[in-house]
Amino acid sequence: MRRLHGDRGSAVVEFSLMTVLLLMLLFAVLQVAALYYVRSVAGASAADGARYAANADVGPADGARRASEQLSHGLGPAMASRLPCTGELVPDPASGLHIARVHCQGRIRSLLLPLGAFVQIRVTGQSLKDRQ
Repeated sequence: MRRLHGDRGSAVVEFSLMTVLLLMLLFAVLQVAALYYVRSVAGASAADGARYAANADVGPADGARRASEQLSHGLGPAMASRLPCTGELVPDPASGLHIARVHCQGRIRSLLLPLGAFVQIRVTGQSLKDRQ
């Protein structure tokens, strides 16, 4: 029987172990970046829809439709269908004016987490309606 002497071959094993850990860290960073991107695009779309509903003399449903269109352009139709938007007009108690509010909410599939894992996205955009 042959005995192994020294550290011969240990560099390959250490490299393999470190590569696996670094790849896992890289994928985790990519996952977080992708989720923040989706949330940012959804938030900007909801805010744009709320401003549109408040200032273009259209109803809140039209603002929600515009937000959905913006989501479709920014994230693609498949992702936008998972984040439906709704619009409403609510009174502001302090000023007596109305607030156009667009709310987008849904569950999106995680890119790198185990299959079937979903992440909840909820964003709301609102804008003060100048005229009644």
